Amino acid sequence: MSSRDFLADSNKPAEQMLSSGISVDREGDWFYQEDKIIREDILELFLSNLRLTSGGTFIIDWRGQRCALEVTDTPFIVSRVDRITSEQATHEEIQIRLKHLPHPEILDPSTLRVGEDNVPYCSIRNGQFRARFSRPAYYQLAAWIEYDPDTGAFYLELNGHRFPITVADQPPDWDGSGQ
Repeated sequence: MSSRDFLADSNKPAEQMLSSGISVDREGDWFYQEDKIIREDILELFLSNLRLTSGGTFIIDWRGQRCALEVTDTPFIVSRVDRITSEQATHEEIQIRLKHLPHPEILDPSTLRVGEDNVPYCSIRNGQFRARFSRPAYYQLAAWIEYDPDTGAFYLELNGHRFPITVADQPPDWDGSGQ
């Protein structure tokens, strides 16, 4: 496969690009046509250069070239969750690890949402994208979720603050604004 096989004209709107043949399934596994992409360096390159258009199309934007992806849900999957204490022991953070990426991010607990089938999502990369929690990460997070019988709401408590978890019938329509 040459780079021209899937790179699109950088001047063409993402919605008008031909399919690149690259897709991401619900579990965050990447495919070119029907072949699974397994090289972690390629996946990291794709994820590091991923953009979301205002129309909701995921594109890889690399070296002035763009290609559109077919994404079932979101290309970002939270694979692990750890509660850590800062070096000064003054506050706790929740660190999330994303599938195919080597560096963790800090969870913004105010962005936690529960979508279809009780699957949690959060905002990542400063609100640019949403990430879906894998089942193991969900169970790790669930250990810290509490229930308030007075309000009937679930929340995550961190550093003395309660962060309510919004429950929706469907995952929120995230447009890259983190909302």
